[in-house]
Amino acid sequence: MGHFCVVMRKSNAVLPADKQVLMAFVSQFILCQCATGTIGKFLSCIVTKHRQFGYPSPLLYREMGSWLLGLKKNTSSGVKTKMRLTPIHIRLIASLPTISLLHERDSILVQLGTLGALRQSELVALDVCDWIVNRECDAKGKSCGAMIFVKRKKNDQEGKGRWKRICWGGPLCLVKRIESYLHWSNLHTNAACLKWKDVALRTLPCATCGPLFSMVYGGTRFYAQRERVSSKHITDAIARMLTIAQVDDVGFTSKSMRKGGLSTAKRAGMPKALRCQQSGHQSNAHKAYESDDSTDTEKNQDLPRCEPPGGFRTNHLYRFSQVFGL
Repeated sequence: MGHFCVVMRKSNAVLPADKQVLMAFVSQFILCQCATGTIGKFLSCIVTKHRQFGYPSPLLYREMGSWLLGLKKNTSSGVKTKMRLTPIHIRLIASLPTISLLHERDSILVQLGTLGALRQSELVALDVCDWIVNRECDAKGKSCGAMIFVKRKKNDQEGKGRWKRICWGGPLCLVKRIESYLHWSNLHTNAACLKWKDVALRTLPCATCGPLFSMVYGGTRFYAQRERVSSKHITDAIARMLTIAQVDDVGFTSKSMRKGGLSTAKRAGMPKALRCQQSGHQSNAHKAYESDDSTDTEKNQDLPRCEPPGGFRTNHLYRFSQVFGL
């Protein structure tokens, strides 16, 4: 602040700080694209110095307070999602050899988040009993794949939750990999679990079965208390898997999974109604996740453009995850 005032030829505006100079000082940080936390640290130091020397805080000025009101929102320190996870990224991650429990958890977390077009809050809230295999079959009686129950949804006003489907695949089948992960980690639906017997318990975290994605200690075992992963762990998992796959992780965030799932389905000609069925969007908000260069093409002629009166056929609901070709 002192150096800035010298450059501005207002060395006497340091203590007490001149509000116009302070506004110019903060504007310089914004122009340099500094994070909100960085700006906050400098302002905190300025306020501390004012209090030490008996001056009132400059942030109490009415103009300064109103000017800083929208600072955090307009200059959010969050990294913008510039990159989406494409089928190539997912296949690279799926083809990596398993080296540890942490690696396996991260790999499955990234794949499931992309194929299911899941929000990070939905991934964090998943329990072991939310994963169900062989529940739905096609017209020939063959299992379609697995279903994952999402309890927490941003636009779920009634709190009913939503089912998302993952189809069976080939050599890189995600359903088989999750089943192996559960067996290897000794994770299973507890016989005392009442989630599917009591409707009121379906949207609540299951204390009996525990989280599907837990914190891993030393890369080899879960914590004794089976703590859930956080949103930061999801972003770190994406960065770790891309780094192991020798892909630059710059521009990838937790939204890259949802963005990649919707964009890939749109490029494959998946109708809007089926894309929204998997992602859970109830309006045109899904367009914010879909890339601008992808267009609605008519490649899947057998799929209905809108939801039929009786609902989609069971095998149609699994086509979203099928476009990744795992």
